[in-house]
Amino acid sequence: MNYLDSIKAVSYIGDPVSNTAMFLSAKAGKLLMYLNDVNHCLIFAEHGLEVPEKLQQNHHFEFSDNPQLAYYQFTKNLEYKQIKKNRNRIYTTLDNGAKIGENVKIGNHVTIEPFVFIDHDCEIGDDTFIGSGTIIRRSKISKNVHIAEQAVIGADAFNLIQVDGNLSNMPTLGKVEIEKNSYIGSHTIISAGLAGYTRIFAHTQIDANCHIHHDCQISKNSTICANVKMGGFVQIGDNCFIGIGSQIKNRIKIGQNSLVGIGSVVIRNVVNDTIVYGNPAK
Repeated sequence: MNYLDSIKAVSYIGDPVSNTAMFLSAKAGKLLMYLNDVNHCLIFAEHGLEVPEKLQQNHHFEFSDNPQLAYYQFTKNLEYKQIKKNRNRIYTTLDNGAKIGENVKIGNHVTIEPFVFIDHDCEIGDDTFIGSGTIIRRSKISKNVHIAEQAVIGADAFNLIQVDGNLSNMPTLGKVEIEKNSYIGSHTIISAGLAGYTRIFAHTQIDANCHIHHDCQISKNSTICANVKMGGFVQIGDNCFIGIGSQIKNRIKIGQNSLVGIGSVVIRNVVNDTIVYGNPAK
């Protein structure tokens, strides 16, 4: 078995996990330092990247002019293998029409309303409520979480790449993690991480019709009001309040104890203990 065949999962170079694949451009070479704490990773790297000998001995580097494309091709193969595996798995249908996949772990006193869909390998904690018509994939949900009707947890991410001159979406190989005592409103969509986790921390309250994109991190005791949309990799600190209909650009950081006013468009980072509002938010 060659090195590519031995890797079954992916992670990010900024938060790497042993025995996973990732990609790295030459200009981001400073991130190599994170590989010192993990072992046996597969790194799709750009020509010109200077790699210390110790890291070359401990990891496998595949060099190319376009490491993201090489990584994409590798992850498409992982995605295909997962799809192929799932073709032969079955769903159990409950009396109320809900469908539960294989290897799903469901805690005590969980309420599963009619026509819920829980995909293979998900985890649902004790005392959790799942409203009618909700779809859950690629997710680990803790205890006492309330998910209202027709939410989608673990949806595909949306991150595009040029392949042979045409746009294609990167495979979604990450997950969603929702911690205890959180609330997810009806029709809200939470996308899974591309290679890591989209995380909703404890006691977070998310209202209806929100879109939480891939790899976002919403810290504890934060409130996300109705119709909020946020791009990928957004980080929201503890005890924040995001007003109705606000939009947050990808990779934005909002510091703890901050407030974003109704209908704001956030395109710059927000420091701790700050109130911003408007378009653009100031």
